[in-house]
This record gives sequence, C-alpha cells and structure tokens, in this order.
Amino acid sequence: MRAFKFILFVAIFVLGLNGAEVSLRAKVSQMIMVGFNGASTKDAAFRAMLSDAGYERFGGVMLLGRNVTSKAQLKASIKAIKEKSPKIFIAIDEEGGNVSRMKDKSFDGPYPSAYEVASTLDIKSAYDLYSKMAINLKECGINLNFAPVVDLHDENSPIIAAKQRAFSEYASKVVIYADAFMDAFKEQGILTTLKHFPGHGSSKEDSHKNKSEVTLSKDALLPYKDAISTGRAQIIMVGHLFVKGIDDDNPATLSKKIITDLLRNELKFNGVVISDDMLMKGVGDEALAQKVVKFINAGGDILLFSEFKINNQRTADLITQIIIDAVNEKKISKERIDASYKRIMALKAKL
Repeated sequence: MRAFKFILFVAIFVLGLNGAEVSLRAKVSQMIMVGFNGASTKDAAFRAMLSDAGYERFGGVMLLGRNVTSKAQLKASIKAIKEKSPKIFIAIDEEGGNVSRMKDKSFDGPYPSAYEVASTLDIKSAYDLYSKMAINLKECGINLNFAPVVDLHDENSPIIAAKQRAFSEYASKVVIYADAFMDAFKEQGILTTLKHFPGHGSSKEDSHKNKSEVTLSKDALLPYKDAISTGRAQIIMVGHLFVKGIDDDNPATLSKKIITDLLRNELKFNGVVISDDMLMKGVGDEALAQKVVKFINAGGDILLFSEFKINNQRTADLITQIIIDAVNEKKISKERIDASYKRIMALKAKL
C-alpha cells in the first residue's frame, strides 16, 4: 500500500493535480531553496518569505541561526510555513558543535561536535544522542538536515578539522558514525545530507571565503560509496572545491566531471544533488547566470541560496527566470529539468 501511495504521489506531481502537465516554471521552482531573515512570524522578512512559499516560488527553505531562538518559536515558524506549503523542504544545518542551530536549552542541547562524538561515544551512545537530536527537530517540523559531514579530519583544515566537524581522520570510522547519524534521523522520518562531496577535509582554505583546492582520494570517497551502496544516501551536497587533476577549471559544484562522471556514473548515485550555498566566495567569480546553468548541466538538482534577495531582487524570482531563459535559449534541455524535478518529487514523496 505504501508503495502504491508513493507511485501515486509522484504521478500526481509529474502530471499535476488536474492531470495536466506541470509547467516549466513550477518544475524549476522546486529546484530552488532559499534562506531568509527573521525568526518571528510577525517579521516583515518572514512574511515576505511566507507569501512566496504560498505561491510555491521555491521548493525549500533553509534555517540558519538567525531564524532560531527557541524550540517553541521554531515550531510556530515552521507550522506557519507548512500551512502555506505542506510539502516544502524545511532544512537546517544541525551537525552539533560549532555548526548548530539548537543551542537553546529548550532543544535538550547543546549537542557535541562530530569529532567529539566519535572520540568519546560508542556507536550505540552516538545513535542515542542523534536520536534525541532528530526527535527535537521532528517535533519542530524539520524534515531535512544538512548533515552529517563525511569529510575526513585533517589537522590542516581551517573549516573542517579546526571546527571539529568531521568524525575522524579514518574513513572507516567516519562511515560507522555517519551511519549511526543517518539511521537515527531516518527513524524519525527526517532526510539527511552527506557533505561536502567529493571531500573538503584536505582543503587548506575555507570555501565560504576563498578558492579551495582538494586532492581526490579513495579514502575521502569511501563514506559516499558506503552510503550509496547501503541505500542510506538520499541527498548529497557538492562543495565549492577545485579537485586537482580532475577539473582544474571548475569547482565541483559546477563540474560535470565531478557530479555526472564521478558521482552519478562511477559511484551510481541516483538521488538528489544539492549545491552548497551559491553565494559563497568559493564558487568562483563567474556571472551568477553562468554558475546556475553550469550547476544544472553538471547534473545538480537543487540550488541553495542563503539569502532571500540578491541585489534587491527576490532570489527565487531571479533564479527561476535565469533557468527558464536558459531553457528557452537551449542552454539547458527540458529533459535535464525533468530529471531533477522527478528526483526531487520522489524524495518529497517520502516526507
């Protein structure tokens, strides 16, 4: 029966509620996720986001520290969003440690970093901890977490190791703790995201601020291979990482060699690929429209933007028009949009 409902849900969204084909604009909107300012439902910025959510101008929202003050507040905010758009992705960065939005005591936190967890807790205790984290997020209405980090711990990394965001320097240890994280969240019905493909650990730079180069290694890919082969991998976030010897001209986010050739063809990942924040410096200096087109043609599905507006224009409107124009100009094929739309809606059917 559940399988039948899943197929029916996907069919409805592919054809539309009235049996008509879904418009290009509606499909493209699902490929956009935005951040926004404000924590209170009374904030003007929040109300603007809420209005756009009601018109389904984007497929998801990401919540940052600026959007969270307490569990009660977060629960009320998400309730308001879901009343406007029941199947919207409500995503949060909750890794524990330095990257945590659940610092208020009402969330039963704060939660330790990945490195601390793997250094001090056995697998059962780690699973129990992440179950508590997942339960708190579920109670608020979160349905997607941008975690776990499956990068390898490298002491020279200013953004991963320095902030204790990786479980371990050993890939095998990363695998078992990441599995505990994903299993705990799956039990609560929350989607998880492996990041930052193909591995941020060896970078000596912070991709939020600068161009970041990494060396591809078998060990760095092992957590992805394991999660894909076991069916745990639902969403993979691609980092703004220049992979030496693979694609020296484009960050992984914009690289067909990385997303299609490596991730999809070699590693056999058929799930949703999301970008890291497209407003980070590490993605490069090309025009925004060119970056958007490159990401989609590389094989990516969801474009992540931390800001609701870019140059005083609503991000979702701007990006949607860029993509539609690119399709009309045959820079992006309709088939490429359809493939992403189907992957996204298949994932939403599981919510």
